[in-house]
Amino acid sequence: MSKMTWIIVLVVVGIALAVVVGVLGTRNEPSTSSSSSSKTEAVNQLCTSVQHLSTTLQGLANIDPSTITSTEIQTDITSVENAWSQVQSSAAAVQGAPTGDLTTAWNGLVSAVTAVPSASSISAAVTSVKTAAEGVVTAAKSTESQLSGCTSS
Repeated sequence: MSKMTWIIVLVVVGIALAVVVGVLGTRNEPSTSSSSSSKTEAVNQLCTSVQHLSTTLQGLANIDPSTITSTEIQTDITSVENAWSQVQSSAAAVQGAPTGDLTTAWNGLVSAVTAVPSASSISAAVTSVKTAAEGVVTAAKSTESQLSGCTSS
């Protein structure tokens, strides 16, 4: 073989090696569709969590102080706390999740519940908690509307 043939063979082999290295170097990178799919799943989970929180709070907002027992109240509060924990967990998986208003409303609810022992009357305490719970429901619906692909329940 002539010197020119060897050079051509080495160039072709070099190009082939570069292509192989390029292909092997990208095989472990996540594909765009996989990343997009994961983001969609995370947003869907956040939507579901926010909707569940809203539903749970509507139950708490609809309590009738004349018929509810302390056990039922505690069960409702535990359900709401669990729903809020799920929202926080789901929101952490969504970059830039629009939860600012929801967090503010939640803090208002916590303040209202904390103030129950010092309320002037049971009626005032119930009204305060119901109003705060309704505020969280409104903020939850607003959060849902800000998430693309979230269908309201």
